Amino acid sequence: MFTTTGRPCGNRVAEGAPWCRAGHPCAGVGPSDEMVLAALGRSGVVDGAGDGPWRPRRPVARGRRATELLRRALSSDDAELHGARAEHILADDGAALLLLGSPDASEVARAAVIQRYGLVGALVVVGYEERWRRSASGDDLGTRGPMEMGAACLETLLQEFPRLDARRLDRVLREIDHADPDSGSEVASAHRWLHATYAVAARDGTARAHRAYLRALDRVLRLVGPLVLS
Repeated sequence: MFTTTGRPCGNRVAEGAPWCRAGHPCAGVGPSDEMVLAALGRSGVVDGAGDGPWRPRRPVARGRRATELLRRALSSDDAELHGARAEHILADDGAALLLLGSPDASEVARAAVIQRYGLVGALVVVGYEERWRRSASGDDLGTRGPMEMGAACLETLLQEFPRLDARRLDRVLREIDHADPDSGSEVASAHRWLHATYAVAARDGTARAHRAYLRALDRVLRLVGPLVLS
């Protein structure tokens, strides 16, 4: 089962399973969610982040910032009910910068992009935040330290997302992970592939893309299951 908005469908895959049919932890905080987050934290896949108002973050915290944005968006109302559609927001680069990256950004617009494209959508928002900060401070991407390489990867995501297939998107996510040092485990790799296939399925809506996403989801569930039970 696949939800086109990117929000959890609220129906667990099986009784007691901590995942909904959209491939995310089920909505609401409970023991199962706590176990999943703890297991993923042990595996190095996610780093917990609290909710709160938007504020500037250092580029080194990209993964944590994206995870925070994802959690907030998935606990919000469906943005499409408010007339916000991710494809319309991203169609105009200038408008996207204002709606997603500025200090006065629209929470509904951010939620629309993240609910539609999952963690990839959250990274798109982070990319626009960083682009806004660079434009305000006059910085560029000319230098190539760890933070600058991460910014360059995010720029690639912003510019190429409409044309990236799942494998190329997975490579971009891997490069972002390398810029923000992350676990190189099989679980982390499987999650990157899940996020890539999810975003492509949500963007393209083809049966082939949905099948790729479901195969990726099955792989993650098989890998994470033992961690949850450990």
